Amino acid sequence: MSRIGWRAIRDRPVKILRPIATTLRNRSQHLSPVNRITLLAIIAITALTDWRLIDSGLASHLFDFGQESLHAIQAWENHGFWSMAGMFSWGQGYLPADTPPQMIYQSKTPLHLLHLWGAYKLFGAAGFPTFKLVFSLAVASLNGLLLGWIAVLCFQSPKEKKSGAISQQLIFVCAYALTISNESMLRYCLVDEPDYLGLTFWLATVACLGWWLKQETLSTQRTTPPKLAMVLGLLTSWTYPILGAINVISLFLLQLIPMATRLRQGLRSLLPGAAIGIGLYWLQRSIAKLLIPAKLYGSKLMDRMGLTSDLEYHDGVLDALDFLFDQRSGGIPKVLRNSQIYDEHTAIWVMGIVLFFVVLARVSSTQSRVLLTLAAAEAWLFIPLLSQSVAMHGWVYGIHFMPSVVLGWVGAFSRVLPGHRTAVFGPGALGFVSLLIWVIQLRWFLVAYLA
Repeated sequence: MSRIGWRAIRDRPVKILRPIATTLRNRSQHLSPVNRITLLAIIAITALTDWRLIDSGLASHLFDFGQESLHAIQAWENHGFWSMAGMFSWGQGYLPADTPPQMIYQSKTPLHLLHLWGAYKLFGAAGFPTFKLVFSLAVASLNGLLLGWIAVLCFQSPKEKKSGAISQQLIFVCAYALTISNESMLRYCLVDEPDYLGLTFWLATVACLGWWLKQETLSTQRTTPPKLAMVLGLLTSWTYPILGAINVISLFLLQLIPMATRLRQGLRSLLPGAAIGIGLYWLQRSIAKLLIPAKLYGSKLMDRMGLTSDLEYHDGVLDALDFLFDQRSGGIPKVLRNSQIYDEHTAIWVMGIVLFFVVLARVSSTQSRVLLTLAAAEAWLFIPLLSQSVAMHGWVYGIHFMPSVVLGWVGAFSRVLPGHRTAVFGPGALGFVSLLIWVIQLRWFLVAYLA
């Protein structure tokens, strides 16, 4: 990393992090011993994971799979945000300052690039890679925290909800460790697809909904809807309209099953935001089509679904499941495909997904089933609805199925498998298996991407 890049951001983090560190130190004095251990475990896992990635040269691989985001924001800088109707060129290569883009991608909104544009303006081209590295690792940690919280909401027993047992903290830490070392999650450091921020917003939506449901049960008086979840749901759909459409379908279908009034109210409150986000995208796309009709390009819906007579791209609908085995852009090298670590990595994904659906069937709480469906199960609608896109871009869509793997393993060892009710075997098995998977996943990413 150049000296200019480090100097550009060296002083700001210190000023920002110092009051945060002071606040955390003051609040940590009021934490229980179990919560302090949990906090230390999260910090240790994050520090060890990020240090190993950076020490293995992650900063030198940030643009291995393209610089579309950098080129897109440079095009905004060179030619103006509004001149392209707020959209951007994607996958078209470098755009010189004196050459206006000839092709504008119509299928993505600018929301997932606005923060990168701000970073480019603030830090310049020299500091942009550093920001990208720090921000990507921070997003991975945020997803780990969100999935950890969702796992606690779904897998803690009624007794643990009252007593605050240590297994709650263990569930949180294990889900966090499995998330931040997952191949699909760490690939965010190397690519800038909107799927990642869209999924992050959606997991935050589900976590906020779960927190709202955890509060007091519905009384005779009208309760306040989960406002933060509603806003996050809107941002999800606006950032990533395809996911927004699947959210609308899922939210509507879930209301057909018997459930508590409060849970139904929460699901209904998310529907308007999800629909509005999709509407905003189509409004922007319609305006862009009027302003620059000849420049817009992008796949049509029927082609994305694989409803074509062309066999050039994939063999069939279930070919979309190839992301389970191969998420590396350009394919897995033969030397890796024949290695034991490849078999271990594949087994984690396949077994994790199988365990997830076992957990989904065995969980008795309707609220837990709904949260699990929103956080992970609904993503499987991508297979029949966008089979050709998933088959052609498995390394992009794989992130949507990461929650299934994480929640499958954690849920199986905390709620389903024999011995989970004992004081030693259940927590011990969950901790050991999670540590084992963390090592395998991190080693796989280091070998497959940073070697």
